[in-house]
Amino acid sequence: MRHLIQPGLFLVLALPAAFAVAQTTTPTPAVGDRGVAIADAPVPRPSGTACVVDLYANVAFDDHGESTSRDAKPREFSYTPPAQCAGSWAKVVLEADFSVDAGRQYDRTASLWLGGVNLYYGTTQEPGAKVAPHWHVERDVTDYASLFRNAGHGQVVLNNWVGGKRDSVIHGSARLVFYPAAGHTDPAPADLAIGLVGDSGGHPVDVQDETQTLARALTLPRNVERVALDLIAQSQAVDEQWYMCIDDADVEPTREFSLGPPNAGDPLEQCGGGNYREVAVSIDGQPAGRAPVYPWTYTGGVDPNLWRPTPDIQTLNFIPYRMDLTPFAALLDDGKPHTLAVRVLGAHDFFSLAANLLVWRDHGVEVLTGKLTQNTLATQQGTLQPKVQRHFDHGTGDTLHGEVDTRQRGTYAITGELQTSRGKVVTQVAQNAGFDNDQTFDLTAQGIYHQYIRMTSRVDDDVTTTTDAGTTQKRHRLYYPLTIDIRKQVHAGGDFTADITLQQGYESARRNMEGKRVSYGSMLTNHLESHSNTDFNAGGTAITGSRGQNGLQTYSYGDSQGNCYARRVETRNQAVVAVATNQTCPEDPSFGRPSTNLGRTP
Repeated sequence: MRHLIQPGLFLVLALPAAFAVAQTTTPTPAVGDRGVAIADAPVPRPSGTACVVDLYANVAFDDHGESTSRDAKPREFSYTPPAQCAGSWAKVVLEADFSVDAGRQYDRTASLWLGGVNLYYGTTQEPGAKVAPHWHVERDVTDYASLFRNAGHGQVVLNNWVGGKRDSVIHGSARLVFYPAAGHTDPAPADLAIGLVGDSGGHPVDVQDETQTLARALTLPRNVERVALDLIAQSQAVDEQWYMCIDDADVEPTREFSLGPPNAGDPLEQCGGGNYREVAVSIDGQPAGRAPVYPWTYTGGVDPNLWRPTPDIQTLNFIPYRMDLTPFAALLDDGKPHTLAVRVLGAHDFFSLAANLLVWRDHGVEVLTGKLTQNTLATQQGTLQPKVQRHFDHGTGDTLHGEVDTRQRGTYAITGELQTSRGKVVTQVAQNAGFDNDQTFDLTAQGIYHQYIRMTSRVDDDVTTTTDAGTTQKRHRLYYPLTIDIRKQVHAGGDFTADITLQQGYESARRNMEGKRVSYGSMLTNHLESHSNTDFNAGGTAITGSRGQNGLQTYSYGDSQGNCYARRVETRNQAVVAVATNQTCPEDPSFGRPSTNLGRTP
């Protein structure tokens, strides 16, 4: 039986039956809204009285300076654990609220840190001349519970600059909400949460190219039995719309398809360096894993009219990718310092990184021994580079048809074993990933340009654990589809009109196996389509008019325990025109496959 989650209530995801749905403070989109309207589900919560710890309240981000500087003063805060909820916690949720004054302001990056650990990372909504957006974000930080047991120092970093034509101030508040546990929590949170940026206030670390890294040397306790790394890689500047970049050899024949000056960071600027981006993690220089980069588009990106009032998927609240590093536990248990490093393959100016290491310990023994028995990723580095195919046909009257296709495939397995207090444990992490970016360029008549991009990233992560009691497997499948259809018509004076349709998705499917039995399955789908017809000046640096804006976001979740959430938000002319909740749910939550083939053949 499906348990539909009613509007205004939290979705319960795989919680014990003793927990009930609790009321949410997340605003529900309403017809007529022009600020921010999203369909995403809030963080699930248990029932009971929660304890709230305010981190900061009504802070103004109003520094004066150069509009693109990244040196704004962090807003610092002190944290004290909740004395009234001193025991274990069933759930810990970070809540943050933002608003921006009506007027003009760029989209800005915001990140929140405690003890050098990143708790939130996202960007802000751009305002309108008469629209002052406000929005609420949440993140489940229960796995970071060990961090919240001691007093600490934190800060929020938001480079918002006020002055000149960009004079809108951004305001923010944040708090931690603790839900006490009745007894032992399962699964148990990590014993340690460590930020790779260091133990200071915390801040994103910029890497200009794929040779630069976010790295930290750590000496861990000698009884580590499980390790994971939460990753966020945010594209910036020339790399901001990296999915639109092409190989250097193809820049010149496609220059006129761009909507902005080359390498200027403007919407849809033309950029070389290719369009393959992937995160690579290493331990002491040894490859330890790969992670996909989600193609976030910020509210000033491509065409700001596309994102009013519904921003692109996750734009206001990035979801970290969790990489399982447990096969390396034996190496990390030797009592010596080891360097974890994160870089972005293909980075071309530039990416900002945040990474948190989560450590679970075996409390039944002080020292664990074991070994890394397999690492196929370490032996195949030269075979993981993308392959690019291209052809350009020049017709009569300066017409052109071009295709640039980029492919990358990667498969690896990493295995390690540990002698624990419960006996021998063998863990294998296997990944099968694929990346495709197909771009077509058509110049059919003088001044009429058509660019079509279809990109997909697919990752299957399997974690198999074998003990004397048997074998368990956890499979996580991620699918990131993206299509962009741009029709550009250049007018006599050099100004132009661009008709843009963008479709994007985020799909996450999980299946847990105990032996041959499926013990749990879930499917989450988040799809967005947005369209706008926009006039640009001759340089592509300013928008002079817009019409025909419409958008549709659909979000659904279902799991094998009968939980279900669905919401649909439709917009037109920069306002919400329809909201529907709990209409449909995934057909097969026991295990998901990519449910939608976004886009069409151009």
